[in-house]
Amino acid sequence: MKKLLIFTALISFLFNLSYAETLDDYSLDDFACSYYEEMLSQVDSYIEQEMYSEAEQELFNLYNSDCKTEDVAKKYIFVLNKLKKVNEAYEIAKDNDLLESDIGLLVQAERNIPIKDYTQARSVYDNILVKSPYDKFAQMGLTHSYISEGSELKALQELKKLPEDYEIQYLKAKAYYNLELFENSYRILQNLPETDEVLKLQNEIKRKRAYQFVMGYELYVQKLNEEFKMDANKIAFSNSCYEKNMQIYLDYIMFLYTSGVLSGQGPEPLNDFTNEIRLGTQGRLNEKIALRGDIGIKAFQQYGVMLLTDSWIKYYLNDKFNVKLGFHRNNTEQTFLSAVGVNIDGRFTGQVVDNNLYLDLTYRLPYRSYLFAKGGIGVKDGYNMPNNPYWEGMLGIGKLFRYDLSKPFLQKISVDLVTYQSGYKYNQEFLYDSKGLLYGGYFSPEWYSDNTLNINFAGKVKNTNLSYGFGIFSGWQLSNSPIDSLYIYGGSVDGKYRLNDYISLDIQYRYYRYANITRNQFLFNIMISIFKSNKK
Repeated sequence: MKKLLIFTALISFLFNLSYAETLDDYSLDDFACSYYEEMLSQVDSYIEQEMYSEAEQELFNLYNSDCKTEDVAKKYIFVLNKLKKVNEAYEIAKDNDLLESDIGLLVQAERNIPIKDYTQARSVYDNILVKSPYDKFAQMGLTHSYISEGSELKALQELKKLPEDYEIQYLKAKAYYNLELFENSYRILQNLPETDEVLKLQNEIKRKRAYQFVMGYELYVQKLNEEFKMDANKIAFSNSCYEKNMQIYLDYIMFLYTSGVLSGQGPEPLNDFTNEIRLGTQGRLNEKIALRGDIGIKAFQQYGVMLLTDSWIKYYLNDKFNVKLGFHRNNTEQTFLSAVGVNIDGRFTGQVVDNNLYLDLTYRLPYRSYLFAKGGIGVKDGYNMPNNPYWEGMLGIGKLFRYDLSKPFLQKISVDLVTYQSGYKYNQEFLYDSKGLLYGGYFSPEWYSDNTLNINFAGKVKNTNLSYGFGIFSGWQLSNSPIDSLYIYGGSVDGKYRLNDYISLDIQYRYYRYANITRNQFLFNIMISIFKSNKK
């Protein structure tokens, strides 16, 4: 019995020694890899059943083991992209040199085509906003509306290299939508299966291209001495619809301009009821060119009619750089004399028209930064006032510190540093009659400079149709002839509520102390779209 126990122990020792040597020669990762490779068939089954969350978990374990292969990386990228984790998918493609593969190009396209929460289309604000070099919020808003975080032109180039399956075609449709080539986008969607995402994008396009009726109201009140004072009420009615990619619009605006108590004009403020009508079109002709062309008239209660236009053509060299050439003509809304005109020594004086030819450039820099510039020349002319040539230039640099539409509240933060310079041949700010009574003309120093820091925020309340924005600016202005130095500042807050696909409301308040004016401004819009939506 003793000999049997010794023999059994010896056999056990030799077996364990042999097994240990075998394990030393065989990596434990090989066992894991064998197991995970068997799971790839399960992953394929998950993908086929569109169970992407389950597939992601298995691929995460495999990708982060020593068993990672190029095939595993490609499957992982594909699943992350399906789960809308585009940035993670992009990083994995980049780490594995797969950006130029089919799945890598797909991820780049998806990453570069976020559905925008804004539109470059004409807004009624374009017409009822005060046309003034002092209104930085109007300038900055107009500039920002053309700065895109995406790279649609580049994405379209990449998408054209890929097979035309459902995923690729849908991404093309999204890219065209973001470029406001709605006809191109809708044509693609009509040939795709009616999934929820396709129907949603079709409805968005129908809403954008629908007949729209907009009623807008604006009130601004200026705090100035009586000679320079002018308040305004404006009610705008806008009608528009799309023909392919071009929006056609017809606008009518009623103005009520009110003066201060002007010496020599009676004891009561002056009023002038003015009508404006404008017909035009705006849109993107193709991937490279957008334009706006309109013509209008402004009929005053006294002294006739003024011809108006706000037309431009814009060329997109690529996603980073675009240039716009435009011509603007409208009355100068600074004082009652400049906007409407008054009698001085028995002669009607003022009602100043501003003719401005300008060039506007925007360039997107790395790290979500951008550069924009504007240069213009013009002539201001009014009844019994000299032609007054002027020049102007604006240069700004900005950065998007935050741009994430998935966040529940604060989605965008941008900061801009802007310098604006201008100069006039004649100073027409102070006009006097033969008795020495002062009448406010328009701000036109020999040289003027302002330099401001602008901070803007935008967001959306989670799970609602309520979006909002607010901003502040401050800086310093300098001028010569007259010599002036002044701290300038202002703020703006706005909100937009979309009741449904057919009705939305906009409200905005602005305050600023700028140049020789302090202004409180309130704007309100109701937009009604009429179209037949697709059922989901």
